[in-house]
Amino acid sequence: MSDIIWKLTALGQLALLLEASAPKPGNVNRSARFSDTDYRHFLTSASMMSRGLYKCASRGAEIGMNQLAPEGAAVGELIETCVLDSLNGLNQRNTILGSILLYVPLTVSIAASLVNKPSFSVEDIGKWLKTVIQNTTVDDTVGLYRAFIRSTPGGHKIKEDPEWSDAHSRYDFDNPNVIDNIMEDELKLIDLFKMSSDVDEISQEYANNFQLILGEVYPFVAAISHSLEDLEEAIVRSFVWLLSKRADGLIIKKAGRARAEEIRALAEITMKNWSEINGPEELIVKLDESLRQEGNLLNPGTTADIISTAVFCRLVSLTYPES
Repeated sequence: MSDIIWKLTALGQLALLLEASAPKPGNVNRSARFSDTDYRHFLTSASMMSRGLYKCASRGAEIGMNQLAPEGAAVGELIETCVLDSLNGLNQRNTILGSILLYVPLTVSIAASLVNKPSFSVEDIGKWLKTVIQNTTVDDTVGLYRAFIRSTPGGHKIKEDPEWSDAHSRYDFDNPNVIDNIMEDELKLIDLFKMSSDVDEISQEYANNFQLILGEVYPFVAAISHSLEDLEEAIVRSFVWLLSKRADGLIIKKAGRARAEEIRALAEITMKNWSEINGPEELIVKLDESLRQEGNLLNPGTTADIISTAVFCRLVSLTYPES
């Protein structure tokens, strides 16, 4: 069991590092930065995630062996631990909040699956995810919001969206009474994510049991990568492919749905022109230039978080091959 826990901890960190390193259009990477954030901030955040990932894997293993009830995962506490560790004294930049939100329940669920059968199984992981997410508590919601307060998520344009409602405002992390509202309403984490799924992509993944990541993105990454050697190319291609499929959640929050749809259309054109003959380099450079014209306003951050999570799955599947 300890071997699985340590390997998942290492693979989670490796996925974060590989995703941050790959030259994805519009993102920070080895050779590109924003005015307030650079590659080193991502490396630091990923490196400091070890304790949180270890806790996730440990609790998942205990749940899988019926030594801990599913609510004992304490997803909110795990999220808070990962966020606080990633924002340590060396780094004060919120670089991987979205990835943390996705990695936490997924790591718990992968560990629960592997201690029962040491081979990667989307079906088994999905079952454990459903169990873990459905058994979240009010305390988990409070833990999430403590993490939000510490990391101050960006993007307020979503409040101008027609989908934004009074209920969203009641649980907006900017609301000074939000913790009291959560406690008064006895709002469990799964209920929060269901309510937020129409305005937040990561909430949508929780509400839909990671359907996009496990059902579409991971299979795409797996189909075009066969080992560590070709994974970076797969990350870049998967990133552009996913960006072409839907409007990025972070761009929606920062620039509005219309701008996010413009970027989706640009990515779609890039994918249509992608071929072995033309080569992707020139296409990627052109898309990257378009995304950087306004600083980090058009940074497809949620796309990066989703790809990072799928890469984590791919690394696990390479380490524990599907039967």
